Amino acid sequence: MKAIKILTRILEILTVLTFSALIIVVLIQIIGRYTPLSYVWTEELTRYLFVYTIAFGAPVAMERRGYIRVDLLVDFLPEKFKKYYDAFIYLVLGAFSAMLVTYAYDFALLGEGQTSATIKVEMFYIYLSMVIALVFLAIYSFVNIYHILMGNTTEEKEEGVEV
Repeated sequence: MKAIKILTRILEILTVLTFSALIIVVLIQIIGRYTPLSYVWTEELTRYLFVYTIAFGAPVAMERRGYIRVDLLVDFLPEKFKKYYDAFIYLVLGAFSAMLVTYAYDFALLGEGQTSATIKVEMFYIYLSMVIALVFLAIYSFVNIYHILMGNTTEEKEEGVEV
């Protein structure tokens, strides 16, 4: 599980870096509105940084079990079934994410040879963010299943945002 901790730390750092870059680019765009300088690339770069921030941050939220949960019906289940229900939910999420990886990669391949309008980045790298997010979401889903079934979850991780 040390590898998972290292992977999580790397994703956390990448999330912070892309979000920080996004903030800087937006500030440049705001300053550009009040000066005679025009920065046409900021809007496009902001969009791509936002996409990668989500691609790196969503798996971290999965690892922390920080997604919103509607557990109205789960509260009526006996305690011994709740962990199996949680494991089943992560199994569905992990299987769905794993299944979509090949489709997302095929979609990313469509971006080969195409470049973005202003910053001239190959669109393959932009579309690759979907593959990155799905791979890590699948990994963390199965890691969460392992933790749930082995009973080595912490209360902090089990408490997500409940609706």
